[in-house]
Amino acid sequence: MEPIADKYGITAEWLTEALREGGHLTEGRVSAVDVADIGVGRGYISQAVRVTPTYEEANGDAPASLVAKVPTFVQVPDYLTPWTGMIIETEIDWYRDASGECPARIATCYGGVHENRTSYALLLEDLGDLGTLSQTDSCPPEQAPLVVETLARIHAHWWESTRLQEWSWLPSTERQSEINTPLVQGGWDAFAERIAPRVDPAFVPVGERLVREWGTLYEQGAASGATLIHGDFRIENFLFGKPGADNELVLLDWQLSGYGSGPRDLAYFIAQGFDPEKRKAVSDDLVALYHQKLVENGVTGYSFEQCVDDYRLGLLASMFIPLIGVRGLEDLQPPPPDASAEDHQAYDDLVVAAEGLLLLMAERNITAIMEANAGELLGV
Repeated sequence: MEPIADKYGITAEWLTEALREGGHLTEGRVSAVDVADIGVGRGYISQAVRVTPTYEEANGDAPASLVAKVPTFVQVPDYLTPWTGMIIETEIDWYRDASGECPARIATCYGGVHENRTSYALLLEDLGDLGTLSQTDSCPPEQAPLVVETLARIHAHWWESTRLQEWSWLPSTERQSEINTPLVQGGWDAFAERIAPRVDPAFVPVGERLVREWGTLYEQGAASGATLIHGDFRIENFLFGKPGADNELVLLDWQLSGYGSGPRDLAYFIAQGFDPEKRKAVSDDLVALYHQKLVENGVTGYSFEQCVDDYRLGLLASMFIPLIGVRGLEDLQPPPPDASAEDHQAYDDLVVAAEGLLLLMAERNITAIMEANAGELLGV
């Protein structure tokens, strides 16, 4: 597949080739495309656009519409370039090698091409008719068990699998530590000054120890039971359909997938997906349900006590996005002066939304850490 070249790179000719290469267009061709932003917001790393093809003599299996993940207008600072490059390529490779055996409902992938961080496209099934939740929402209690059961099924499928070591694209614990540790440590001073005192000053010594020992978190968690993790397992990356339907729960966004501790995903979901009072009411039951479903899906030699400790360790690791987010916002570059008014407005909207979300995530995560006494695992 040829690399994409312009703002979206999704021309009729390019899409025809992509769909043919993936086996989704065996007859005819795409004669025209309509490409439109989805919603009013755009992401820090990627943005999603809806692509509506017009076909000429195509077969009945060609998608009527699809969603493409493409580069955003945001210019990330140089120190984030290795991280953003890694996660973009990881997601494209995940859909290529791992999606076919994922034991959960995911969006069908119609193809992907990656030239570099600013030139790529991932073509996915359009599931715009399904329900979504905002990260500022609290996960409905009646839907949380389905989310946790699905997560356990995914983790059990790849639990201690030797195949994970064969995928060179899947970030190892060492690679995650190498890339993520400088980002976390670089964000701590601003976080300790601007965010932590507003949430809970008692977290500061825990945070200081956490960032010093960040490089050991991934290895320590994976030592007791490694699997393929989602890495960004939060409610904005779920789509909800009708209860009992095939698409009752669909999982999106595999950019941060890697090799690691399953309860890290669980902790991220529980800490970030509920307001504190609702989390306290459901967290113990959800951890117990997760372990139960691991066992039911074939995991052996992994005690509930170890699962609880790994969950507490996962609460600490879940501080990754809040910690790097502060510095990322400070270094965020606006669009160039000659950019469109739409891009400038999108930038302003992104900054406002990101600041609010960052504080919310920090408040939820720090509260969960302190209530679980997770700092004890660091000797604090």
